[in-house]
Amino acid sequence: MIISVGSGRCRLFHDGREFDCVVPPELAVRQKSALAVGDRVVTEALADGTCRLAAVLARRTRLSRPDPLNPHLQRLIAANIDIVIHVVSVKAPPLRPRLIDRFLIAIQRGGAEAAICVNKIDLLEPDERARELASLDPYRALDVPVVGCSIKSGEGIAELRALVEGRTCALVGHSGVGKSSILNALDERLDIATGELHKRGTGRHTTTASTLHDLGGNTFLIDTPGIREFGLWKLTLETLRDYFPEFSEPGEYCRFNDCSHLPEPGCAVKERAESGELSNARYQAYVRLAEDLSAPKG
Repeated sequence: MIISVGSGRCRLFHDGREFDCVVPPELAVRQKSALAVGDRVVTEALADGTCRLAAVLARRTRLSRPDPLNPHLQRLIAANIDIVIHVVSVKAPPLRPRLIDRFLIAIQRGGAEAAICVNKIDLLEPDERARELASLDPYRALDVPVVGCSIKSGEGIAELRALVEGRTCALVGHSGVGKSSILNALDERLDIATGELHKRGTGRHTTTASTLHDLGGNTFLIDTPGIREFGLWKLTLETLRDYFPEFSEPGEYCRFNDCSHLPEPGCAVKERAESGELSNARYQAYVRLAEDLSAPKG
């Protein structure tokens, strides 16, 4: 299993030990799109006693995004993960449901389960907490676990540990939400470096590359670099509806069978969102994503 990927090399974990492996040139030149932390691989021994990566086995799940520098290339974040936990915070940085919607689509498309960890809830007064956490009710309605968490008080850490026990998990989210701190709280032996926030409230990129950590008991956690924007790989306007499952039942009552749930008259999805029967926040997220997909690329 790949623990981390470097320039022309990767670090592997097998039979309880770690070792370095040479990545052949044909893979090294495109390693960000060809290799991912969590990949299962085949290696071959070299005459000098080192090993070389020979093949990457088929992935059962993946998490990816378009390459920020070239949207026509896929950037792999992690592979063969059972669950992806999107870590958010309520302050410093503030909660961003729009990013949650994008991550949920990417997680669904990749085949893993999704969960949300709300970090830094100790910064909220009780009434603030109830209000902030209520904004995540639409995700609970989709059976996405939501765990409130505080590194300072320890609240939620046991629940989070139970969620990942015996599984391979990736922690993803905005810079500064505290992914590395949560990993340290889950297993203090890790002692991962953490960063302070910039004055503008965004996080320093303490984690610069995805790295897999073995917590024992067949539990593996992947720490990923923080991001501020998250693109969706080859998502189309035609397939966008598939990633809003709460639209399926009301969509049967739309006037048109091929309703896009946008400007068409007689759209039951839009009507229910406006009446409050569906989450209007989720519907507006759908509209924004549709607008992004329809915008001219240039």
